[in-house]
Amino acid sequence: MFISSLGSYFPPSKCIQMILILSHFSAVFRLRILLFTFLLSCIFFQNQLYSQQGWDREYFDSSITVDETFPGPHKLMGFQPGEWHPNHIQVDLFMDRLAELSPRMVKKEIGRSHENRPYSVLIVSAPENLDQLEELRECHLASIDPNNFSCADGAFNPLVLYQAYTSHGNEPSGTGAALLYAWFLAAANDEWVDEVLAETVIIIDPVMNPDGYDRFVSWVNSKRWLNAQVSDPNDDEFNQPWPGSRTNHFWFDLNRDWLPVQHPESIAKIRLFQAWKPNVLGDYHEMGSNATYFFQPGVPSRTNPMTPQINQDLTAAIAEFHANALDEISVPYYTKERFDDYYYGKGSTYPDIQGCVGILFEQASSRGHVQETIHGPLTFAETIRNQLATSFSTLRGSWELRTELRDYQQNFFQEVRKEARRASGNAYRFEMGNDPYLLQEFIRMMATHDIKVYQGDEKDGKKAYYVPFEQTRYYLVRTIFEKVKEFPDSLFYDVSTWTMSLAFGIDAEVVTVSPNFINRSTLLDYNTDFSPANQYQPFEKSVIGYIFEWNHFLAPGLLYELLREGVKAKVAFSPFSIKVDGGESDFSEGSILILSGIQTMSEAELHQLLNEIAAKKGIKVHSMDRGLSISGIDPGSPTFRMLNLPKILMVTGSGINSNNAGAIWYYFDRHLHIPITKVSNERLGRVNLSDYDVIIVPSTWGLSMPDNINERIRSFVSDGNTLILEGEASRWANSAGISRAQINNLSSRPDEVAAYGDIAAAFGAYAVGGCIVKGRADLTNPLFFGYDNDVFHIFKRKRWVLELPENQLSAPLQYSSDPLLSGYLHTSHPAEISEQASMLAESRGRGRIIHLSDAPFFRGYWFSTAHIMSNAVFFGGMIDGRAAF
Repeated sequence: MFISSLGSYFPPSKCIQMILILSHFSAVFRLRILLFTFLLSCIFFQNQLYSQQGWDREYFDSSITVDETFPGPHKLMGFQPGEWHPNHIQVDLFMDRLAELSPRMVKKEIGRSHENRPYSVLIVSAPENLDQLEELRECHLASIDPNNFSCADGAFNPLVLYQAYTSHGNEPSGTGAALLYAWFLAAANDEWVDEVLAETVIIIDPVMNPDGYDRFVSWVNSKRWLNAQVSDPNDDEFNQPWPGSRTNHFWFDLNRDWLPVQHPESIAKIRLFQAWKPNVLGDYHEMGSNATYFFQPGVPSRTNPMTPQINQDLTAAIAEFHANALDEISVPYYTKERFDDYYYGKGSTYPDIQGCVGILFEQASSRGHVQETIHGPLTFAETIRNQLATSFSTLRGSWELRTELRDYQQNFFQEVRKEARRASGNAYRFEMGNDPYLLQEFIRMMATHDIKVYQGDEKDGKKAYYVPFEQTRYYLVRTIFEKVKEFPDSLFYDVSTWTMSLAFGIDAEVVTVSPNFINRSTLLDYNTDFSPANQYQPFEKSVIGYIFEWNHFLAPGLLYELLREGVKAKVAFSPFSIKVDGGESDFSEGSILILSGIQTMSEAELHQLLNEIAAKKGIKVHSMDRGLSISGIDPGSPTFRMLNLPKILMVTGSGINSNNAGAIWYYFDRHLHIPITKVSNERLGRVNLSDYDVIIVPSTWGLSMPDNINERIRSFVSDGNTLILEGEASRWANSAGISRAQINNLSSRPDEVAAYGDIAAAFGAYAVGGCIVKGRADLTNPLFFGYDNDVFHIFKRKRWVLELPENQLSAPLQYSSDPLLSGYLHTSHPAEISEQASMLAESRGRGRIIHLSDAPFFRGYWFSTAHIMSNAVFFGGMIDGRAAF
């Protein structure tokens, strides 16, 4: 019984792997593992006995004829579809079994999540196609880009579908449907399926967010009732605590990361998308439980103008098949409302400027196993069934329109090349700015999308880079660089702009260069070893000391590690020139000074430690030749301020915007390797705040804390520590009596509305969903150490500004008089934003409160302002009280 039940869940290959793994452990440990496995196998065997009763295949789909000898999904999974939520391991094993049982499928691991879960897809086609899969891919790409790809003898251009599910972890019906969809294609004994797969390659991506998905599954399965049925929406099963599981490990919304590609899950799927260039991409989501079902087209007036009309026409044509499928099972639905096709960083819109038809699906969520809604009880099984229906309708519609889809894709790229040739200029040109890390990350982002970037000439010691217009991804190039201020509609489901060059602090210009010039330049693609941010060079030992500049994005990480190792370091509050490395160099405010004579370690130990850490961070360190400056402050001057190792606490939990908190966590962890202690506000009363010297409160969402906690935070600041408030946290701090900062709300309502039907549009026009505004900074303020350009590109999503205090020194970053750079703002807003404060420094006792009203690291890719957060942590407490209100 043990072997049979274990074998029914684990395929033989997995059992062999387990035996090999166990062989490395002690006998006692092996016995414990075997006993534990036996207990699990008993559970699985019990489920197997139940599963022998069969499953309701007719409920899920009756249109596909299947081989009755093929093991049912209930036998492969160990429970009925919809009975439990399969965890990620079960999903992965289910895919393994299908790939082993069916010659129509191969499983491919395309990446790993932050938590090291495998990110895998199933590639489905006729067996003879899978034998020449690479040849088919090349032939498909040759129809798009004949200059770089060719079609081998015996190959053909297949119809390619990419069907992707569960970008948000708490939207599991997509994964459930993906597994059943794959099972039907594997088990089919159906002429229509054979006909389709003979000319089609289907990529099934069951879980785009492995970490968030497992977080959700663990919650709902642990809260599931085993005998009684509780469908009350107030039950714990349907109310996961903060931060929920919509997001990935770092609390990021992965369905906003298709264009920025900052996370391994996003990079994996974009690399796969670009490798195959599908004709159709289905993006399966969930929405509120009281909703019905949505599929695109979305709101017509809110389609991005760069998307060709034929794309929307094909979307509408395929929609007829969705309507028929849902009508057959009596599921209500809607289209052309609420959801739009504007932001190219979403899964259903990213394909639309790449010759692919992207389609969004939204299913009302059971958010558990069965939940009461305004339409009655909604079961997990029902949500799976509906998503399965539109998975098949996508396949049916795409198959029936295969000629139109192929023609559209080929014509699209032909038109792209023609438009590139008609454009004014033929390339974007940009140089390395003050921070080489930003340049490196910007080019890596473009390379992930297979955008061609060339390293060209060098001017004034700076290398120049070129992105030619004439390439298959020209529209993608445009959306990365272009600034947009004109829109067909004033309502947006997401942000209204995303000019990526500005996010990375890149000033690009349109130029005209000769083809020969490009040919002589160096192509930087995804596989190029391109690391301009690594500026480390071995340096000599100095009896005087060492200096490194603060402009490098990773400099805070270097400083933190040195301080943690006991190195004493100072920061320059004034510029100076001094002899280093055998020559003269200028250093600006923020430069870090390490004097050899004040250390507790030997000169040799200091030199070795500095070399090791600087090499690891890729940062250039200068050896000082003299202790006397050529100009400016001397190394012994009190204008160099001693630095302490910061002990950082970040408030999390209910009332905190988890996306903003995640961006801060991601910045310190992924980029800087600086630890921060995350403490939920519910536990804050049990934490000794004197153990920390910096508290960060990310943007809030209805945060309320007891008076005694507010008083402790007030005392924390007054005692000489630093409080950093991001976004709405300034409003909270004001209401809690912690801060005196005043907030000015922007206009939010029209003077009048002509008709009832115009209310939503009239009020919605005042929303600030996301735009880029210009600001000007005081670079001598410690909050801007490391920057060399006082013009800042700020991503703004708040319908308010910080009021400019009488002491304008306390507002080191103010919006420009004509602030809008790109995106939508209501006509009344620019004047209300003009010359108000984006940042404030406030005094309270001996401490400082730093207000960052606009998220400095928006969605983890707004690199150009992220450095401000480190400056607030390391230098915020040093701000002169006369420059704080």
